[in-house]
Amino acid sequence: MSKIGLNEVPDGYLYCAVSDCPMASHCLRQMAMQVLDKGVRLVTIVNPKRTMPSEACEFYRTDEPQRFACGFKGMQEEMLPRQYAVFMNRLKQHFGRTGYFERRRGDRLCSPEEIAVVRKVLADLGLSHLSFDAFVEQYNW
Repeated sequence: MSKIGLNEVPDGYLYCAVSDCPMASHCLRQMAMQVLDKGVRLVTIVNPKRTMPSEACEFYRTDEPQRFACGFKGMQEEMLPRQYAVFMNRLKQHFGRTGYFERRRGDRLCSPEEIAVVRKVLADLGLSHLSFDAFVEQYNW
């Protein structure tokens, strides 16, 4: 089991109490449960009756670090104004106005799923060659 510290677990994280699951040793939710200490008064757990003991479990979170994108300000410089307007409007519809600008600046990382959304919009505009400003590897809590 990978070692994580309690201080790494995000606030309000959804824990899993199903310790006999075959995926428990590689699931961040179960790993977070293992580092829980008496100082934490309340936690939110997954309903054990809703879990599925496999990678197909909707609550499973792998302990393999994932690739997150950090910012996409550089993309605007490579787009024509009309392309950027379409790009921005479609992503604002998906992320919301604040969420769009936080991700654009790199204040909020784009998850692997969100990277796919941005790349889909780029592909629709014929701009698949454009890339994010930077990438980081971390847990996908």
